Amino acid sequence: MKKFIYILGIAAFSTGLSSCDKRADDVIDEIPDTYTMLYMPQAIDLPNEYTFNRSAAGDSIFYGAYLGGPRSFDTNIEVQFEIDQAKVAEYNKMNFTSYPVLPADSYEFTETSTVIPKGSQHSSTLKMKILSANLDGVGKFLLPITMKTSSQVNVNPSLETTYFLVDAQYLSNPFPVMDRAAWEIVDFSSEEATGEGANNGHAIHAFDDDPATFWTTQWKGAKPGPPHHITINMNADEKVHGFKFIGRIDNKTGEVRTTGNPRDIIVETSMDGSTWNYSEAFHLDNVLENTIYLSYAQDATYYRITINSSQSDNYLTHIAELYAF
Repeated sequence: MKKFIYILGIAAFSTGLSSCDKRADDVIDEIPDTYTMLYMPQAIDLPNEYTFNRSAAGDSIFYGAYLGGPRSFDTNIEVQFEIDQAKVAEYNKMNFTSYPVLPADSYEFTETSTVIPKGSQHSSTLKMKILSANLDGVGKFLLPITMKTSSQVNVNPSLETTYFLVDAQYLSNPFPVMDRAAWEIVDFSSEEATGEGANNGHAIHAFDDDPATFWTTQWKGAKPGPPHHITINMNADEKVHGFKFIGRIDNKTGEVRTTGNPRDIIVETSMDGSTWNYSEAFHLDNVLENTIYLSYAQDATYYRITINSSQSDNYLTHIAELYAF
C-alpha cells in the first residue's frame, strides 16, 4: 500500500504544480531525477492473479512500463522484459508457498521490449499469450517478469518484477480413463468378505466394471473406523491427472446411498510403492459421480486413496467404481 501511495502522491504533487504559474516549472527542475522511477503497475499486486477456463485458443495477460514522478524525459526510454525463474524460489521462500514455475510451452511473448516515448509517462501495452490447454493440472503456476532498462533512468526495485499467478480450470474432462486390466491391489485397510455375499464387498469390486457391486470396509464381525485406504499398482508408468469415483447406490431408493460414500480423502502417488512423492486432499460430494483433478499432474505407477471420513460420518466406507485418468 505504501508503494501505491508513493506513486499517487508524486502524481498528485505534479498535478498540483501544473496549476501554478512558471514557478511550478522551476520547482520541478529542482527535483532530482532520482524521484522519477520506472515501475510495473501490475507489480503492486503481489501476486497478480489470473484464472482462465482452458481453451485451445488461449488467453492473454497484459503488462507495460510506467514512469512514476513529476517529470517526463525528452528522449525515448528503452525498456526490456525478461523471465527470471530463480525468483520463483525466492517468492516461495518469502511467502511460504510452493508454486511451480509456469511451464515454458504454456505461454508466448508477443514482444519483450518497448519504449516510453519522450514526453510520455508510459509505454504501449504488451501482451503475453497464455496457452492454458498446455497446463498440466488445475493448480496455480507462477511466472515472474522483470523490467530492465538501458536508459539513464532509475527502476523502482520494489516494483520492477510482476509475479503473475496463473491457474486454468477444465470446463469438462478431456482425459480418457485408463485401462484397468493390469491393475493390482497392493493392500487395503479392510473389506467385507462375507456379509455382502461371495461376489460383492471385496476390494476388487471397486474395479470390476460393475457399478452395482462395490468395495466396502468390514462391518460383519468388526467395525473398523476411518481412516480407510486402498493402494493400487497400475503396473505401468502413467501420467495421472485425476480420478473418478462412482458412489454406492441404495438398492431400496435407487438413489445414491446417504451414508458411507467417501467424503474427505487424500490421494498419494508413487513410482515405486514405497516413496510417496505427491499428496493432495479432496472433499467429495455425496453424488453418483465425483471427478477430481490433481493440482499438478503426476508421473506414477502406484496410487493410494485414504478415506479420512465418509458421508454422514459413518464408520465404514464404500466405492462402487474407481477410475484414474
